[in-house]
Amino acid sequence: MKSLKLVKQEEFFIKPTSPFNFDATFHKPAHFPSALEIWKSGKFWQGIRIGEKLFGLKIEDKGDIDRPLIKINVYCNQKINKNTLVLIQKEIIWRYDLNFQSKEFDELCKKDKRFFPVFQKWRGMRNSCAYELYGLLVVGIVLQNATVRRTVQMMDALLKNYGVELVFDRQVIYWCWQPKDMEQVSEEELRALKIGYRAKFIKKLSQDFVEGKVDEFVLRKMPKEDIKKELTKLYGVGPETARILIAEAFHKYDEFDHIAPWQQKIYSMLFYNEPLVDAKIIKEDIIKRYGKYSMLAVSYIWEDIFWRRKNEHIEWLEKEIRL
Repeated sequence: MKSLKLVKQEEFFIKPTSPFNFDATFHKPAHFPSALEIWKSGKFWQGIRIGEKLFGLKIEDKGDIDRPLIKINVYCNQKINKNTLVLIQKEIIWRYDLNFQSKEFDELCKKDKRFFPVFQKWRGMRNSCAYELYGLLVVGIVLQNATVRRTVQMMDALLKNYGVELVFDRQVIYWCWQPKDMEQVSEEELRALKIGYRAKFIKKLSQDFVEGKVDEFVLRKMPKEDIKKELTKLYGVGPETARILIAEAFHKYDEFDHIAPWQQKIYSMLFYNEPLVDAKIIKEDIIKRYGKYSMLAVSYIWEDIFWRRKNEHIEWLEKEIRL
């Protein structure tokens, strides 16, 4: 594992569209705990790779929901040119959907008598993803057929063996390796980390990226169905992984085509307070209620229960996530 000590080089500000909820956008309690980021209320630390270069980012809330402003400190081990700063800014805006126009969605929320208090509590939340596409797909692979606890163990093992340790602003986080770094790593070596069949998936996925079979920046300009088609061409990326990426990494909020069995149980309790409701019924109800904002609306309700979990024990939820 490589280690980089980074020092502050530059800072800039971004004004997200209003309303904007900093903590609800930069911290997702429903996501598995990750060594790739650190969140404290009003502050967020992560890495970012631009080309071959790694940077540390400290992102701070300097505004409020109706007058949002965020400050970004950029850490590096050498001077940063203006073009690179522009690219970093563009990536932050894209990954956290900071230019989202929410007026239509906000009006839809007001009509929902049952969940309006939830929408109001987290008003201004965006679906977001801190990672580049390759890193996110690796996360998707270790999430397959595993409990959250098992996923955390596998991801930590991978990062500590092949990732990069970033030390900056008195924080230590890890960042994902590059696809080409896996060329010299054997499948047997990966399996020794107790990640099972995922070793083959990571090897082949990395090779797909090395061979240029996918370009994240091209995908961002594509319609939803075309993105799915391209993603599922990659080794180890099935419809469920692609579906999750569509909403979080590509901000397609109408993506609610499939409900996985583990999600079905949680949706059943959230929306019906019943152990198990037919997935088709759930899907039809959600789409009828929220239309092209189905995935965003569900994200609000989904994240709300995990925020609650921080302060209270929710028995039925603990049984499902097994963290």
